[in-house]
Amino acid sequence: MTQPTNGDDKTGRKFGRRRKGEEKEQLKELILKTASELFIEQGYSAFSMRKLAAMLGYSPATLYLYYKDKDHLLFSVVDDGFTRFRQELAQASSSTSDPWERLDRIGEAYVQFGLTYSTYYQLMFMWRVDYLFEAKQGEEVPRLAAFQVLFDSVKYAQDHQAVKPGDPYVYSDMLWASLHGVVALAIQIPMFTPERTAKLVNHTKDMLYMALRS
Repeated sequence: MTQPTNGDDKTGRKFGRRRKGEEKEQLKELILKTASELFIEQGYSAFSMRKLAAMLGYSPATLYLYYKDKDHLLFSVVDDGFTRFRQELAQASSSTSDPWERLDRIGEAYVQFGLTYSTYYQLMFMWRVDYLFEAKQGEEVPRLAAFQVLFDSVKYAQDHQAVKPGDPYVYSDMLWASLHGVVALAIQIPMFTPERTAKLVNHTKDMLYMALRS
C-alpha cells in the first residue's frame, strides 16, 4: 500500500481545514436564518438559545461557540441582513451609468430584498429599529452604510442634472420612505398580492420621477 508523501499529508490537512471552515460558515448561516424566524415568531423576551438549539437539533453549547448570548445573536442577524441589503443596492447601483435607470434599479432591488427576505426586513426596520443605530464597542456597523449607496446615487443623479437641485439627504429620505411603505404593506397586509404590489411599485416610481426630475 502506498503511503502518502509529506506533501500529500499537508494537502490533506489543508483540504480538511477548508472543509471544516465551510461547514462552520454553513452552520452559522443556518443559525442566523432560524434565529431570525424564531425572533419574529416568539419575540425577544420569549426567545431563548435553548429553544433555538432544539429547533436546529444541536446542543445549546454548540450555539455558544458562535454567539455568546441572544443579544449577540440578534445583533448578528440584523448585521447579516444589512450586509446582504447593502450588497443588493450596491450591485444595482453599479449596473448602469444612467442616473435615472440607476435609481430605478436601486428601487427594484430594495423592494425585491424586502419581499425575498421579509423576516430579515422586519427585524431590520419594523421590529427592533433601535439596532439600526446601536453598536457594541469595537464592532463594525454595516447598517447605515447601506443608505450611503442610496444617497450617493441621488447625488450622482443631481451631478448629471437628472434630479433637480435640493438637499440630497431629503431626496434620499423620500425614496427610502416610499420604498419602505411599499414593502411594509406587502409584508403585513394580505390584500397586497404580488400583482397589486407590482402596480404600486410602478406608480410609486412614476410619482417619485415626477417629483424629483430636473
